[in-house]
Amino acid sequence: MGWVENATPEVNAISEWPKIIAICSVLSFFGLVIGCARLWIRYTNHGLAADDYMSALSLVFALAYSILCIVQTKYGLGLPIALRPKESLILYTRTNYAGRPIYQMGISFFKVALLISYLRLFKGTHHVIYRRVVWITMVAIVAGHIGCALTLIFACRPVHRSWNPNVEGTCLAPGPSFTAYAIVTIVSDVVVAIIPIPVLLKLKVHTGKKIGLIVIFLLGLFTTLCSIFRYQQIDRIQTGDGNSTMLIVWGVVEFNVGNMVSSLPFLAPIFLRRAKEYASKYSGSGNQYGSGGRSGGRLGKVSDVYKLSSVTSSSQRKGGGTFATVQGQSVGSEENILKSSTDGVAPENGTIMKSVTYSVRVE
Repeated sequence: MGWVENATPEVNAISEWPKIIAICSVLSFFGLVIGCARLWIRYTNHGLAADDYMSALSLVFALAYSILCIVQTKYGLGLPIALRPKESLILYTRTNYAGRPIYQMGISFFKVALLISYLRLFKGTHHVIYRRVVWITMVAIVAGHIGCALTLIFACRPVHRSWNPNVEGTCLAPGPSFTAYAIVTIVSDVVVAIIPIPVLLKLKVHTGKKIGLIVIFLLGLFTTLCSIFRYQQIDRIQTGDGNSTMLIVWGVVEFNVGNMVSSLPFLAPIFLRRAKEYASKYSGSGNQYGSGGRSGGRLGKVSDVYKLSSVTSSSQRKGGGTFATVQGQSVGSEENILKSSTDGVAPENGTIMKSVTYSVRVE
């Protein structure tokens, strides 16, 4: 028996279910790993905030959507409409119906998470107008996606015709409705990606860091491309063979990549710090006083101070001079202010020494 239920071996061989399962599994794995890493870092360092909870909610919805997509492959997803087993029609439409509002609401959560992080980033600053724009954008995105989700839920009369095509009734035309959903998704993706750039350009930080931040946020435009590619599949569903494989695939890609991109601004500083620690450790190994070398300096921690302090001993005075030490080892010289007695014998007391301490601070 093949993977697709109630299908012949020939139909199983045609189905694109392996591709769908592979993409859903791989992207869900990386999305969960990156998203959970972001949540763990936030929890251990600052505690979870509103944007973290929204990100966690988006991860849950993305995982649920991927699971539903995989389940649909058992009932005909990956096949043209004409080849889908009729015995699995009701099971297919039910799982497909359940995934639609989950997708619409889920992709709004990572966008809201990014917008909340923008608000926190500029909390207490003079960017009052910017904060208002972010709030308006957030409300508009939530309202738009809720509207799309409700439209998908109540697209048919009676409602249960949505998951049982055998019931008499009417449904919204798929072409105009899917176009409206795509417009809401694409516009919100673009706005969320570009809204922080004007403020980021004004940040007084190193040019490289500024470019890095802008690039991270612009990666959000990749989800816009996914929405466009997804929208292009509607024509195939309406006028072609009805195979919705790529419609589902681009939705999964958009969902999980959006979650990853929304977490990158929180993970990038960690990766940069680790890279600097690694570079410092190996580039300074030949320098006794270099950071991260054998002296045990640690990047980003309390600075190590190496003291060059002067000491004197009777054996050193016999040599006519004194010596500075580094942690007890003689490496230099001190200056005698009063010379030894006239008979050439260094007195035990009465010699005034100039003692200088040098400190080398390694950041």
